[in-house]
Amino acid sequence: MFSICIPVYNYDVRTLVHSLHRQSGLTGQPFEILLMDDASRESCHAVNSAIDLPHVRYIRLAENVGRSKIRNRLARAAKYPYLIFMDCDSAVPTEDYIRNYIPYFRENIVCYGGTAYEDKRPDPSKYLRWKYGKERESRPFTEREKNPNYGFATNNFLVGKALFERVPFDETIRDYGHEDTLFGIQLLSLNIRIEHIDNPLVHLGLEDASVFIAKTEKAVANLRKIDGILQEKYPACVNHSNLIRMGRRLEKCGSHLSRRFFFPSSGL
Repeated sequence: MFSICIPVYNYDVRTLVHSLHRQSGLTGQPFEILLMDDASRESCHAVNSAIDLPHVRYIRLAENVGRSKIRNRLARAAKYPYLIFMDCDSAVPTEDYIRNYIPYFRENIVCYGGTAYEDKRPDPSKYLRWKYGKERESRPFTEREKNPNYGFATNNFLVGKALFERVPFDETIRDYGHEDTLFGIQLLSLNIRIEHIDNPLVHLGLEDASVFIAKTEKAVANLRKIDGILQEKYPACVNHSNLIRMGRRLEKCGSHLSRRFFFPSSGL
């Protein structure tokens, strides 16, 4: 029994939902696909709210609540004990995607499936985002599991509903970036190891380079807030993250150096 939880923001999810619905129906298990729209523009709301399939629920929020809070709301609204979270700008690359998660349905589970990118080179304006994703995010599970609680992202993971209710995303992290870093550390503080498997989703929603750089700088700035949360709530884990330590150094050097760190060969 599982709930597929998809926060939606300004993206047409019809193809994704139909693919997931077909696969889920073949499992023989009760399921639902829960779409929660984070105050998207009217055109996206119109196409997504018109999806007419059994076991699909669509909820529209009146105002944008951000990445952490919407995932917590999805978990509370879900009916079933196992939650599969994914980003709305995803594609399912195989017919076994849902079936691959089923063996991991157990108590206190967090399981990350990974991220993939299309092989075809995109338009020049989106090349930087694609290149970064291919080189930094599309990592095999054998590499991710070497440091399991830091090789995690929110775009494609399974979690037990009871566990997620105990360890929700920190809702003070509203802006883009690193709520997944904090979540991994929260689990580490409870001695919960994130499991990694080879079950990726393809990331389709590539931003223009200027948008991606701006979002990355916001994410780097967000590390300061996360560092403060760690020192206050999880002091034993303060020095466990290389990314947090790098964030401290970047803050001392100036935010413009974040471009050199994240895009060393881009010439930015």
